[in-house]
Amino acid sequence: MQQLELFDYRRDSLFESENQIAHYFDILKETEDDISYAEHINPKKGFAIAGMEYEEYIDIKKDRLKGLTYDQILTYLKNTKKEERIDKYKALLKFRNIPFDADLFTWHNDDLN
Repeated sequence: MQQLELFDYRRDSLFESENQIAHYFDILKETEDDISYAEHINPKKGFAIAGMEYEEYIDIKKDRLKGLTYDQILTYLKNTKKEERIDKYKALLKFRNIPFDADLFTWHNDDLN
């Protein structure tokens, strides 16, 4: 697990893997106003469905954390199976009545065709 500190904001890598089809990585990061968890899939050239890349994310405004800290979120995510992280993290936030934005973001990358 790698942690980078950029401009006093944190960014932690929770998972990274690569195979012949894609590069996969999961990141927890913060900005001045938000904490964001995202799972990325970047297909390799020739393997993408119509040149698509994928990011499933959950964003929380820091002023709505209700006492939950970045370190607590990081520990929770590290202790959750990768396959269950998104769903369990959403369930935790709902249980604690913490509002969040979540979506699957896709975009077209012409370099993958």
